[in-house]
Amino acid sequence: MSKICFNIEFAGELRAGTDPAKARADLQTRLGLSDRGIAELFSGAPVTVKRGVDGATAARLHAAFEQAGAVARVIPVHGERAQGQPPPSHASQRTSLGEPDGPASPQRAHARADRVFHWFEKKLALVLLVLISAVAVEAVVALCVVLYQDLTSSGGPPLLDQDQLFEVFGMFLVVLIAVELMASIYMYMMDKSVHVEIMLLIAITALTRKVVVLDTESKGDPALYMLGLAALLATLIGGFYLIKRLERD
Repeated sequence: MSKICFNIEFAGELRAGTDPAKARADLQTRLGLSDRGIAELFSGAPVTVKRGVDGATAARLHAAFEQAGAVARVIPVHGERAQGQPPPSHASQRTSLGEPDGPASPQRAHARADRVFHWFEKKLALVLLVLISAVAVEAVVALCVVLYQDLTSSGGPPLLDQDQLFEVFGMFLVVLIAVELMASIYMYMMDKSVHVEIMLLIAITALTRKVVVLDTESKGDPALYMLGLAALLATLIGGFYLIKRLERD
């Protein structure tokens, strides 16, 4: 006799506004997965979570993904069972996330290459995180040295003149840019997604620093240069506002 069964597939897609870390923790609890299993579930490649389940089980699993804010696909498949053959056990229905069943196939080779790529990508992101952390520490040390030298260079009271204030404020913004880059790389390592709002904040901070340390005398047309900076800053702020409004809606 033949019957229609269902496969449950997931490719790491989340609904808009869903917190990736919360969704991962929720799905790990609901599905009873290990750390390795949940990492492979969110690797970005399509993963068959359950194979050959009945309609009630497929609906229950789909609801579990929906409640976690994840988007799972329920794919109907035709299965045949011999007369008198016992139904497949729960262990045989479930496809291991780390060990796909069946003989070697192009799909398995693609999944293996995808895991290798994501492993290499994560290691590169870790190297970038270490490097930007070292740059941030060096920027803080340089800021402390410059501030100390500016305060002790004058023979009078330890006060900063206007040029020294602009220099210190510019270095503060450099440290802030480094910290925001660290946060962006760390979030990319966690959920493998680029947070556009953070990148816009970095660009806005960099332009703000440019305005603080602006030297109009070295520019051929200071008025046109400042208008260009203002237009670029307004564009970035407008984009950031639209993204935050979209998230709120």
